[in-house]
Amino acid sequence: MMKIQKYPAGWRVLHWVMAVMVLTLIPVGLWMASRAEADIWGALTNTLYSVHKAIGFSVLLLMILRIVVKIRLKGPPYPDNMPRALQIAAKSVHHLMYLLLVVTPLFGWAGVTAYPALAILGDFHLPAMPFVPQDEDLAARLFYIHGWLAITLGVLIVGHIAAALRHLLRKDGIFSRMV
Repeated sequence: MMKIQKYPAGWRVLHWVMAVMVLTLIPVGLWMASRAEADIWGALTNTLYSVHKAIGFSVLLLMILRIVVKIRLKGPPYPDNMPRALQIAAKSVHHLMYLLLVVTPLFGWAGVTAYPALAILGDFHLPAMPFVPQDEDLAARLFYIHGWLAITLGVLIVGHIAAALRHLLRKDGIFSRMV
């Protein structure tokens, strides 16, 4: 039996921390958006927005770190017996997820800058995104794009989780690379 190489420990921790963050962002984002659409405002809605903005901005910062790590450290190779087409599909989905994990929070940040709604907690505010003017119509368009990017990312994440479970059930060693 071939020994499967694992990702470095720090890389695995970063993956799982970000997984928890993103899997928190999606339901919080849907919940806050549904409350806003129903015109339900108050402490809970404000808290949901604050949590979503704080976690989303953190994801953006962690993705920058993650990209630097990915560039500097080579991940373990896929097993030789894994079909080439499956390797290409896996790499493609991972690259698309990386792209969306950067672009989606950038659109959210641009939206809260344009609105403006940069407050997170008390006196703590996100920095305004450079070169984004205050314009509520622009903010609405940015949030619309942000929402569709998030839905696309969510669909990819479901596929990613399904593929991970498939590898876990097949016991082919792929799943153990990230645990």
